[in-house]
Amino acid sequence: MNPGVNDEKLSLDSVSVEDLNAALRVFRRLPLELLGFLILLPIVCIGLSRLGTALAPPYGVYVFGQGLVTWGLLLMLALLYGLFWWRGRQVGRLLNDPDIVASPVMSLLSVPGLLAERAQALGMEWSGFYGPLRPRRR
Repeated sequence: MNPGVNDEKLSLDSVSVEDLNAALRVFRRLPLELLGFLILLPIVCIGLSRLGTALAPPYGVYVFGQGLVTWGLLLMLALLYGLFWWRGRQVGRLLNDPDIVASPVMSLLSVPGLLAERAQALGMEWSGFYGPLRPRRR
């Protein structure tokens, strides 16, 4: 056995191809979910603005000095952070990576490189943005 090799690191790197494909699917789903948030954001703002005006015309409803639109934007921001946190945790658990599980939001940026590294170690390659992993051609 090579004394320079870390056994703990080797055990964490053992990930099956199915888990890599599942992590890739979770990561590829993220831009579509962000597009959904981008579409929902103006709808929520307009809806809350009209609701606040309908409940207390002509100025609207204010909670702690802020209108319903401001609270709606804060809620959407919290939901967006929750989405990043949840998807990061899912990918971290699929890849057995404690660094991603520990800080899932910030570690989402390193997921493509980590996926490529682990796929290359298994002799696989990425077949494009929406394609699965496939055996590497030589």
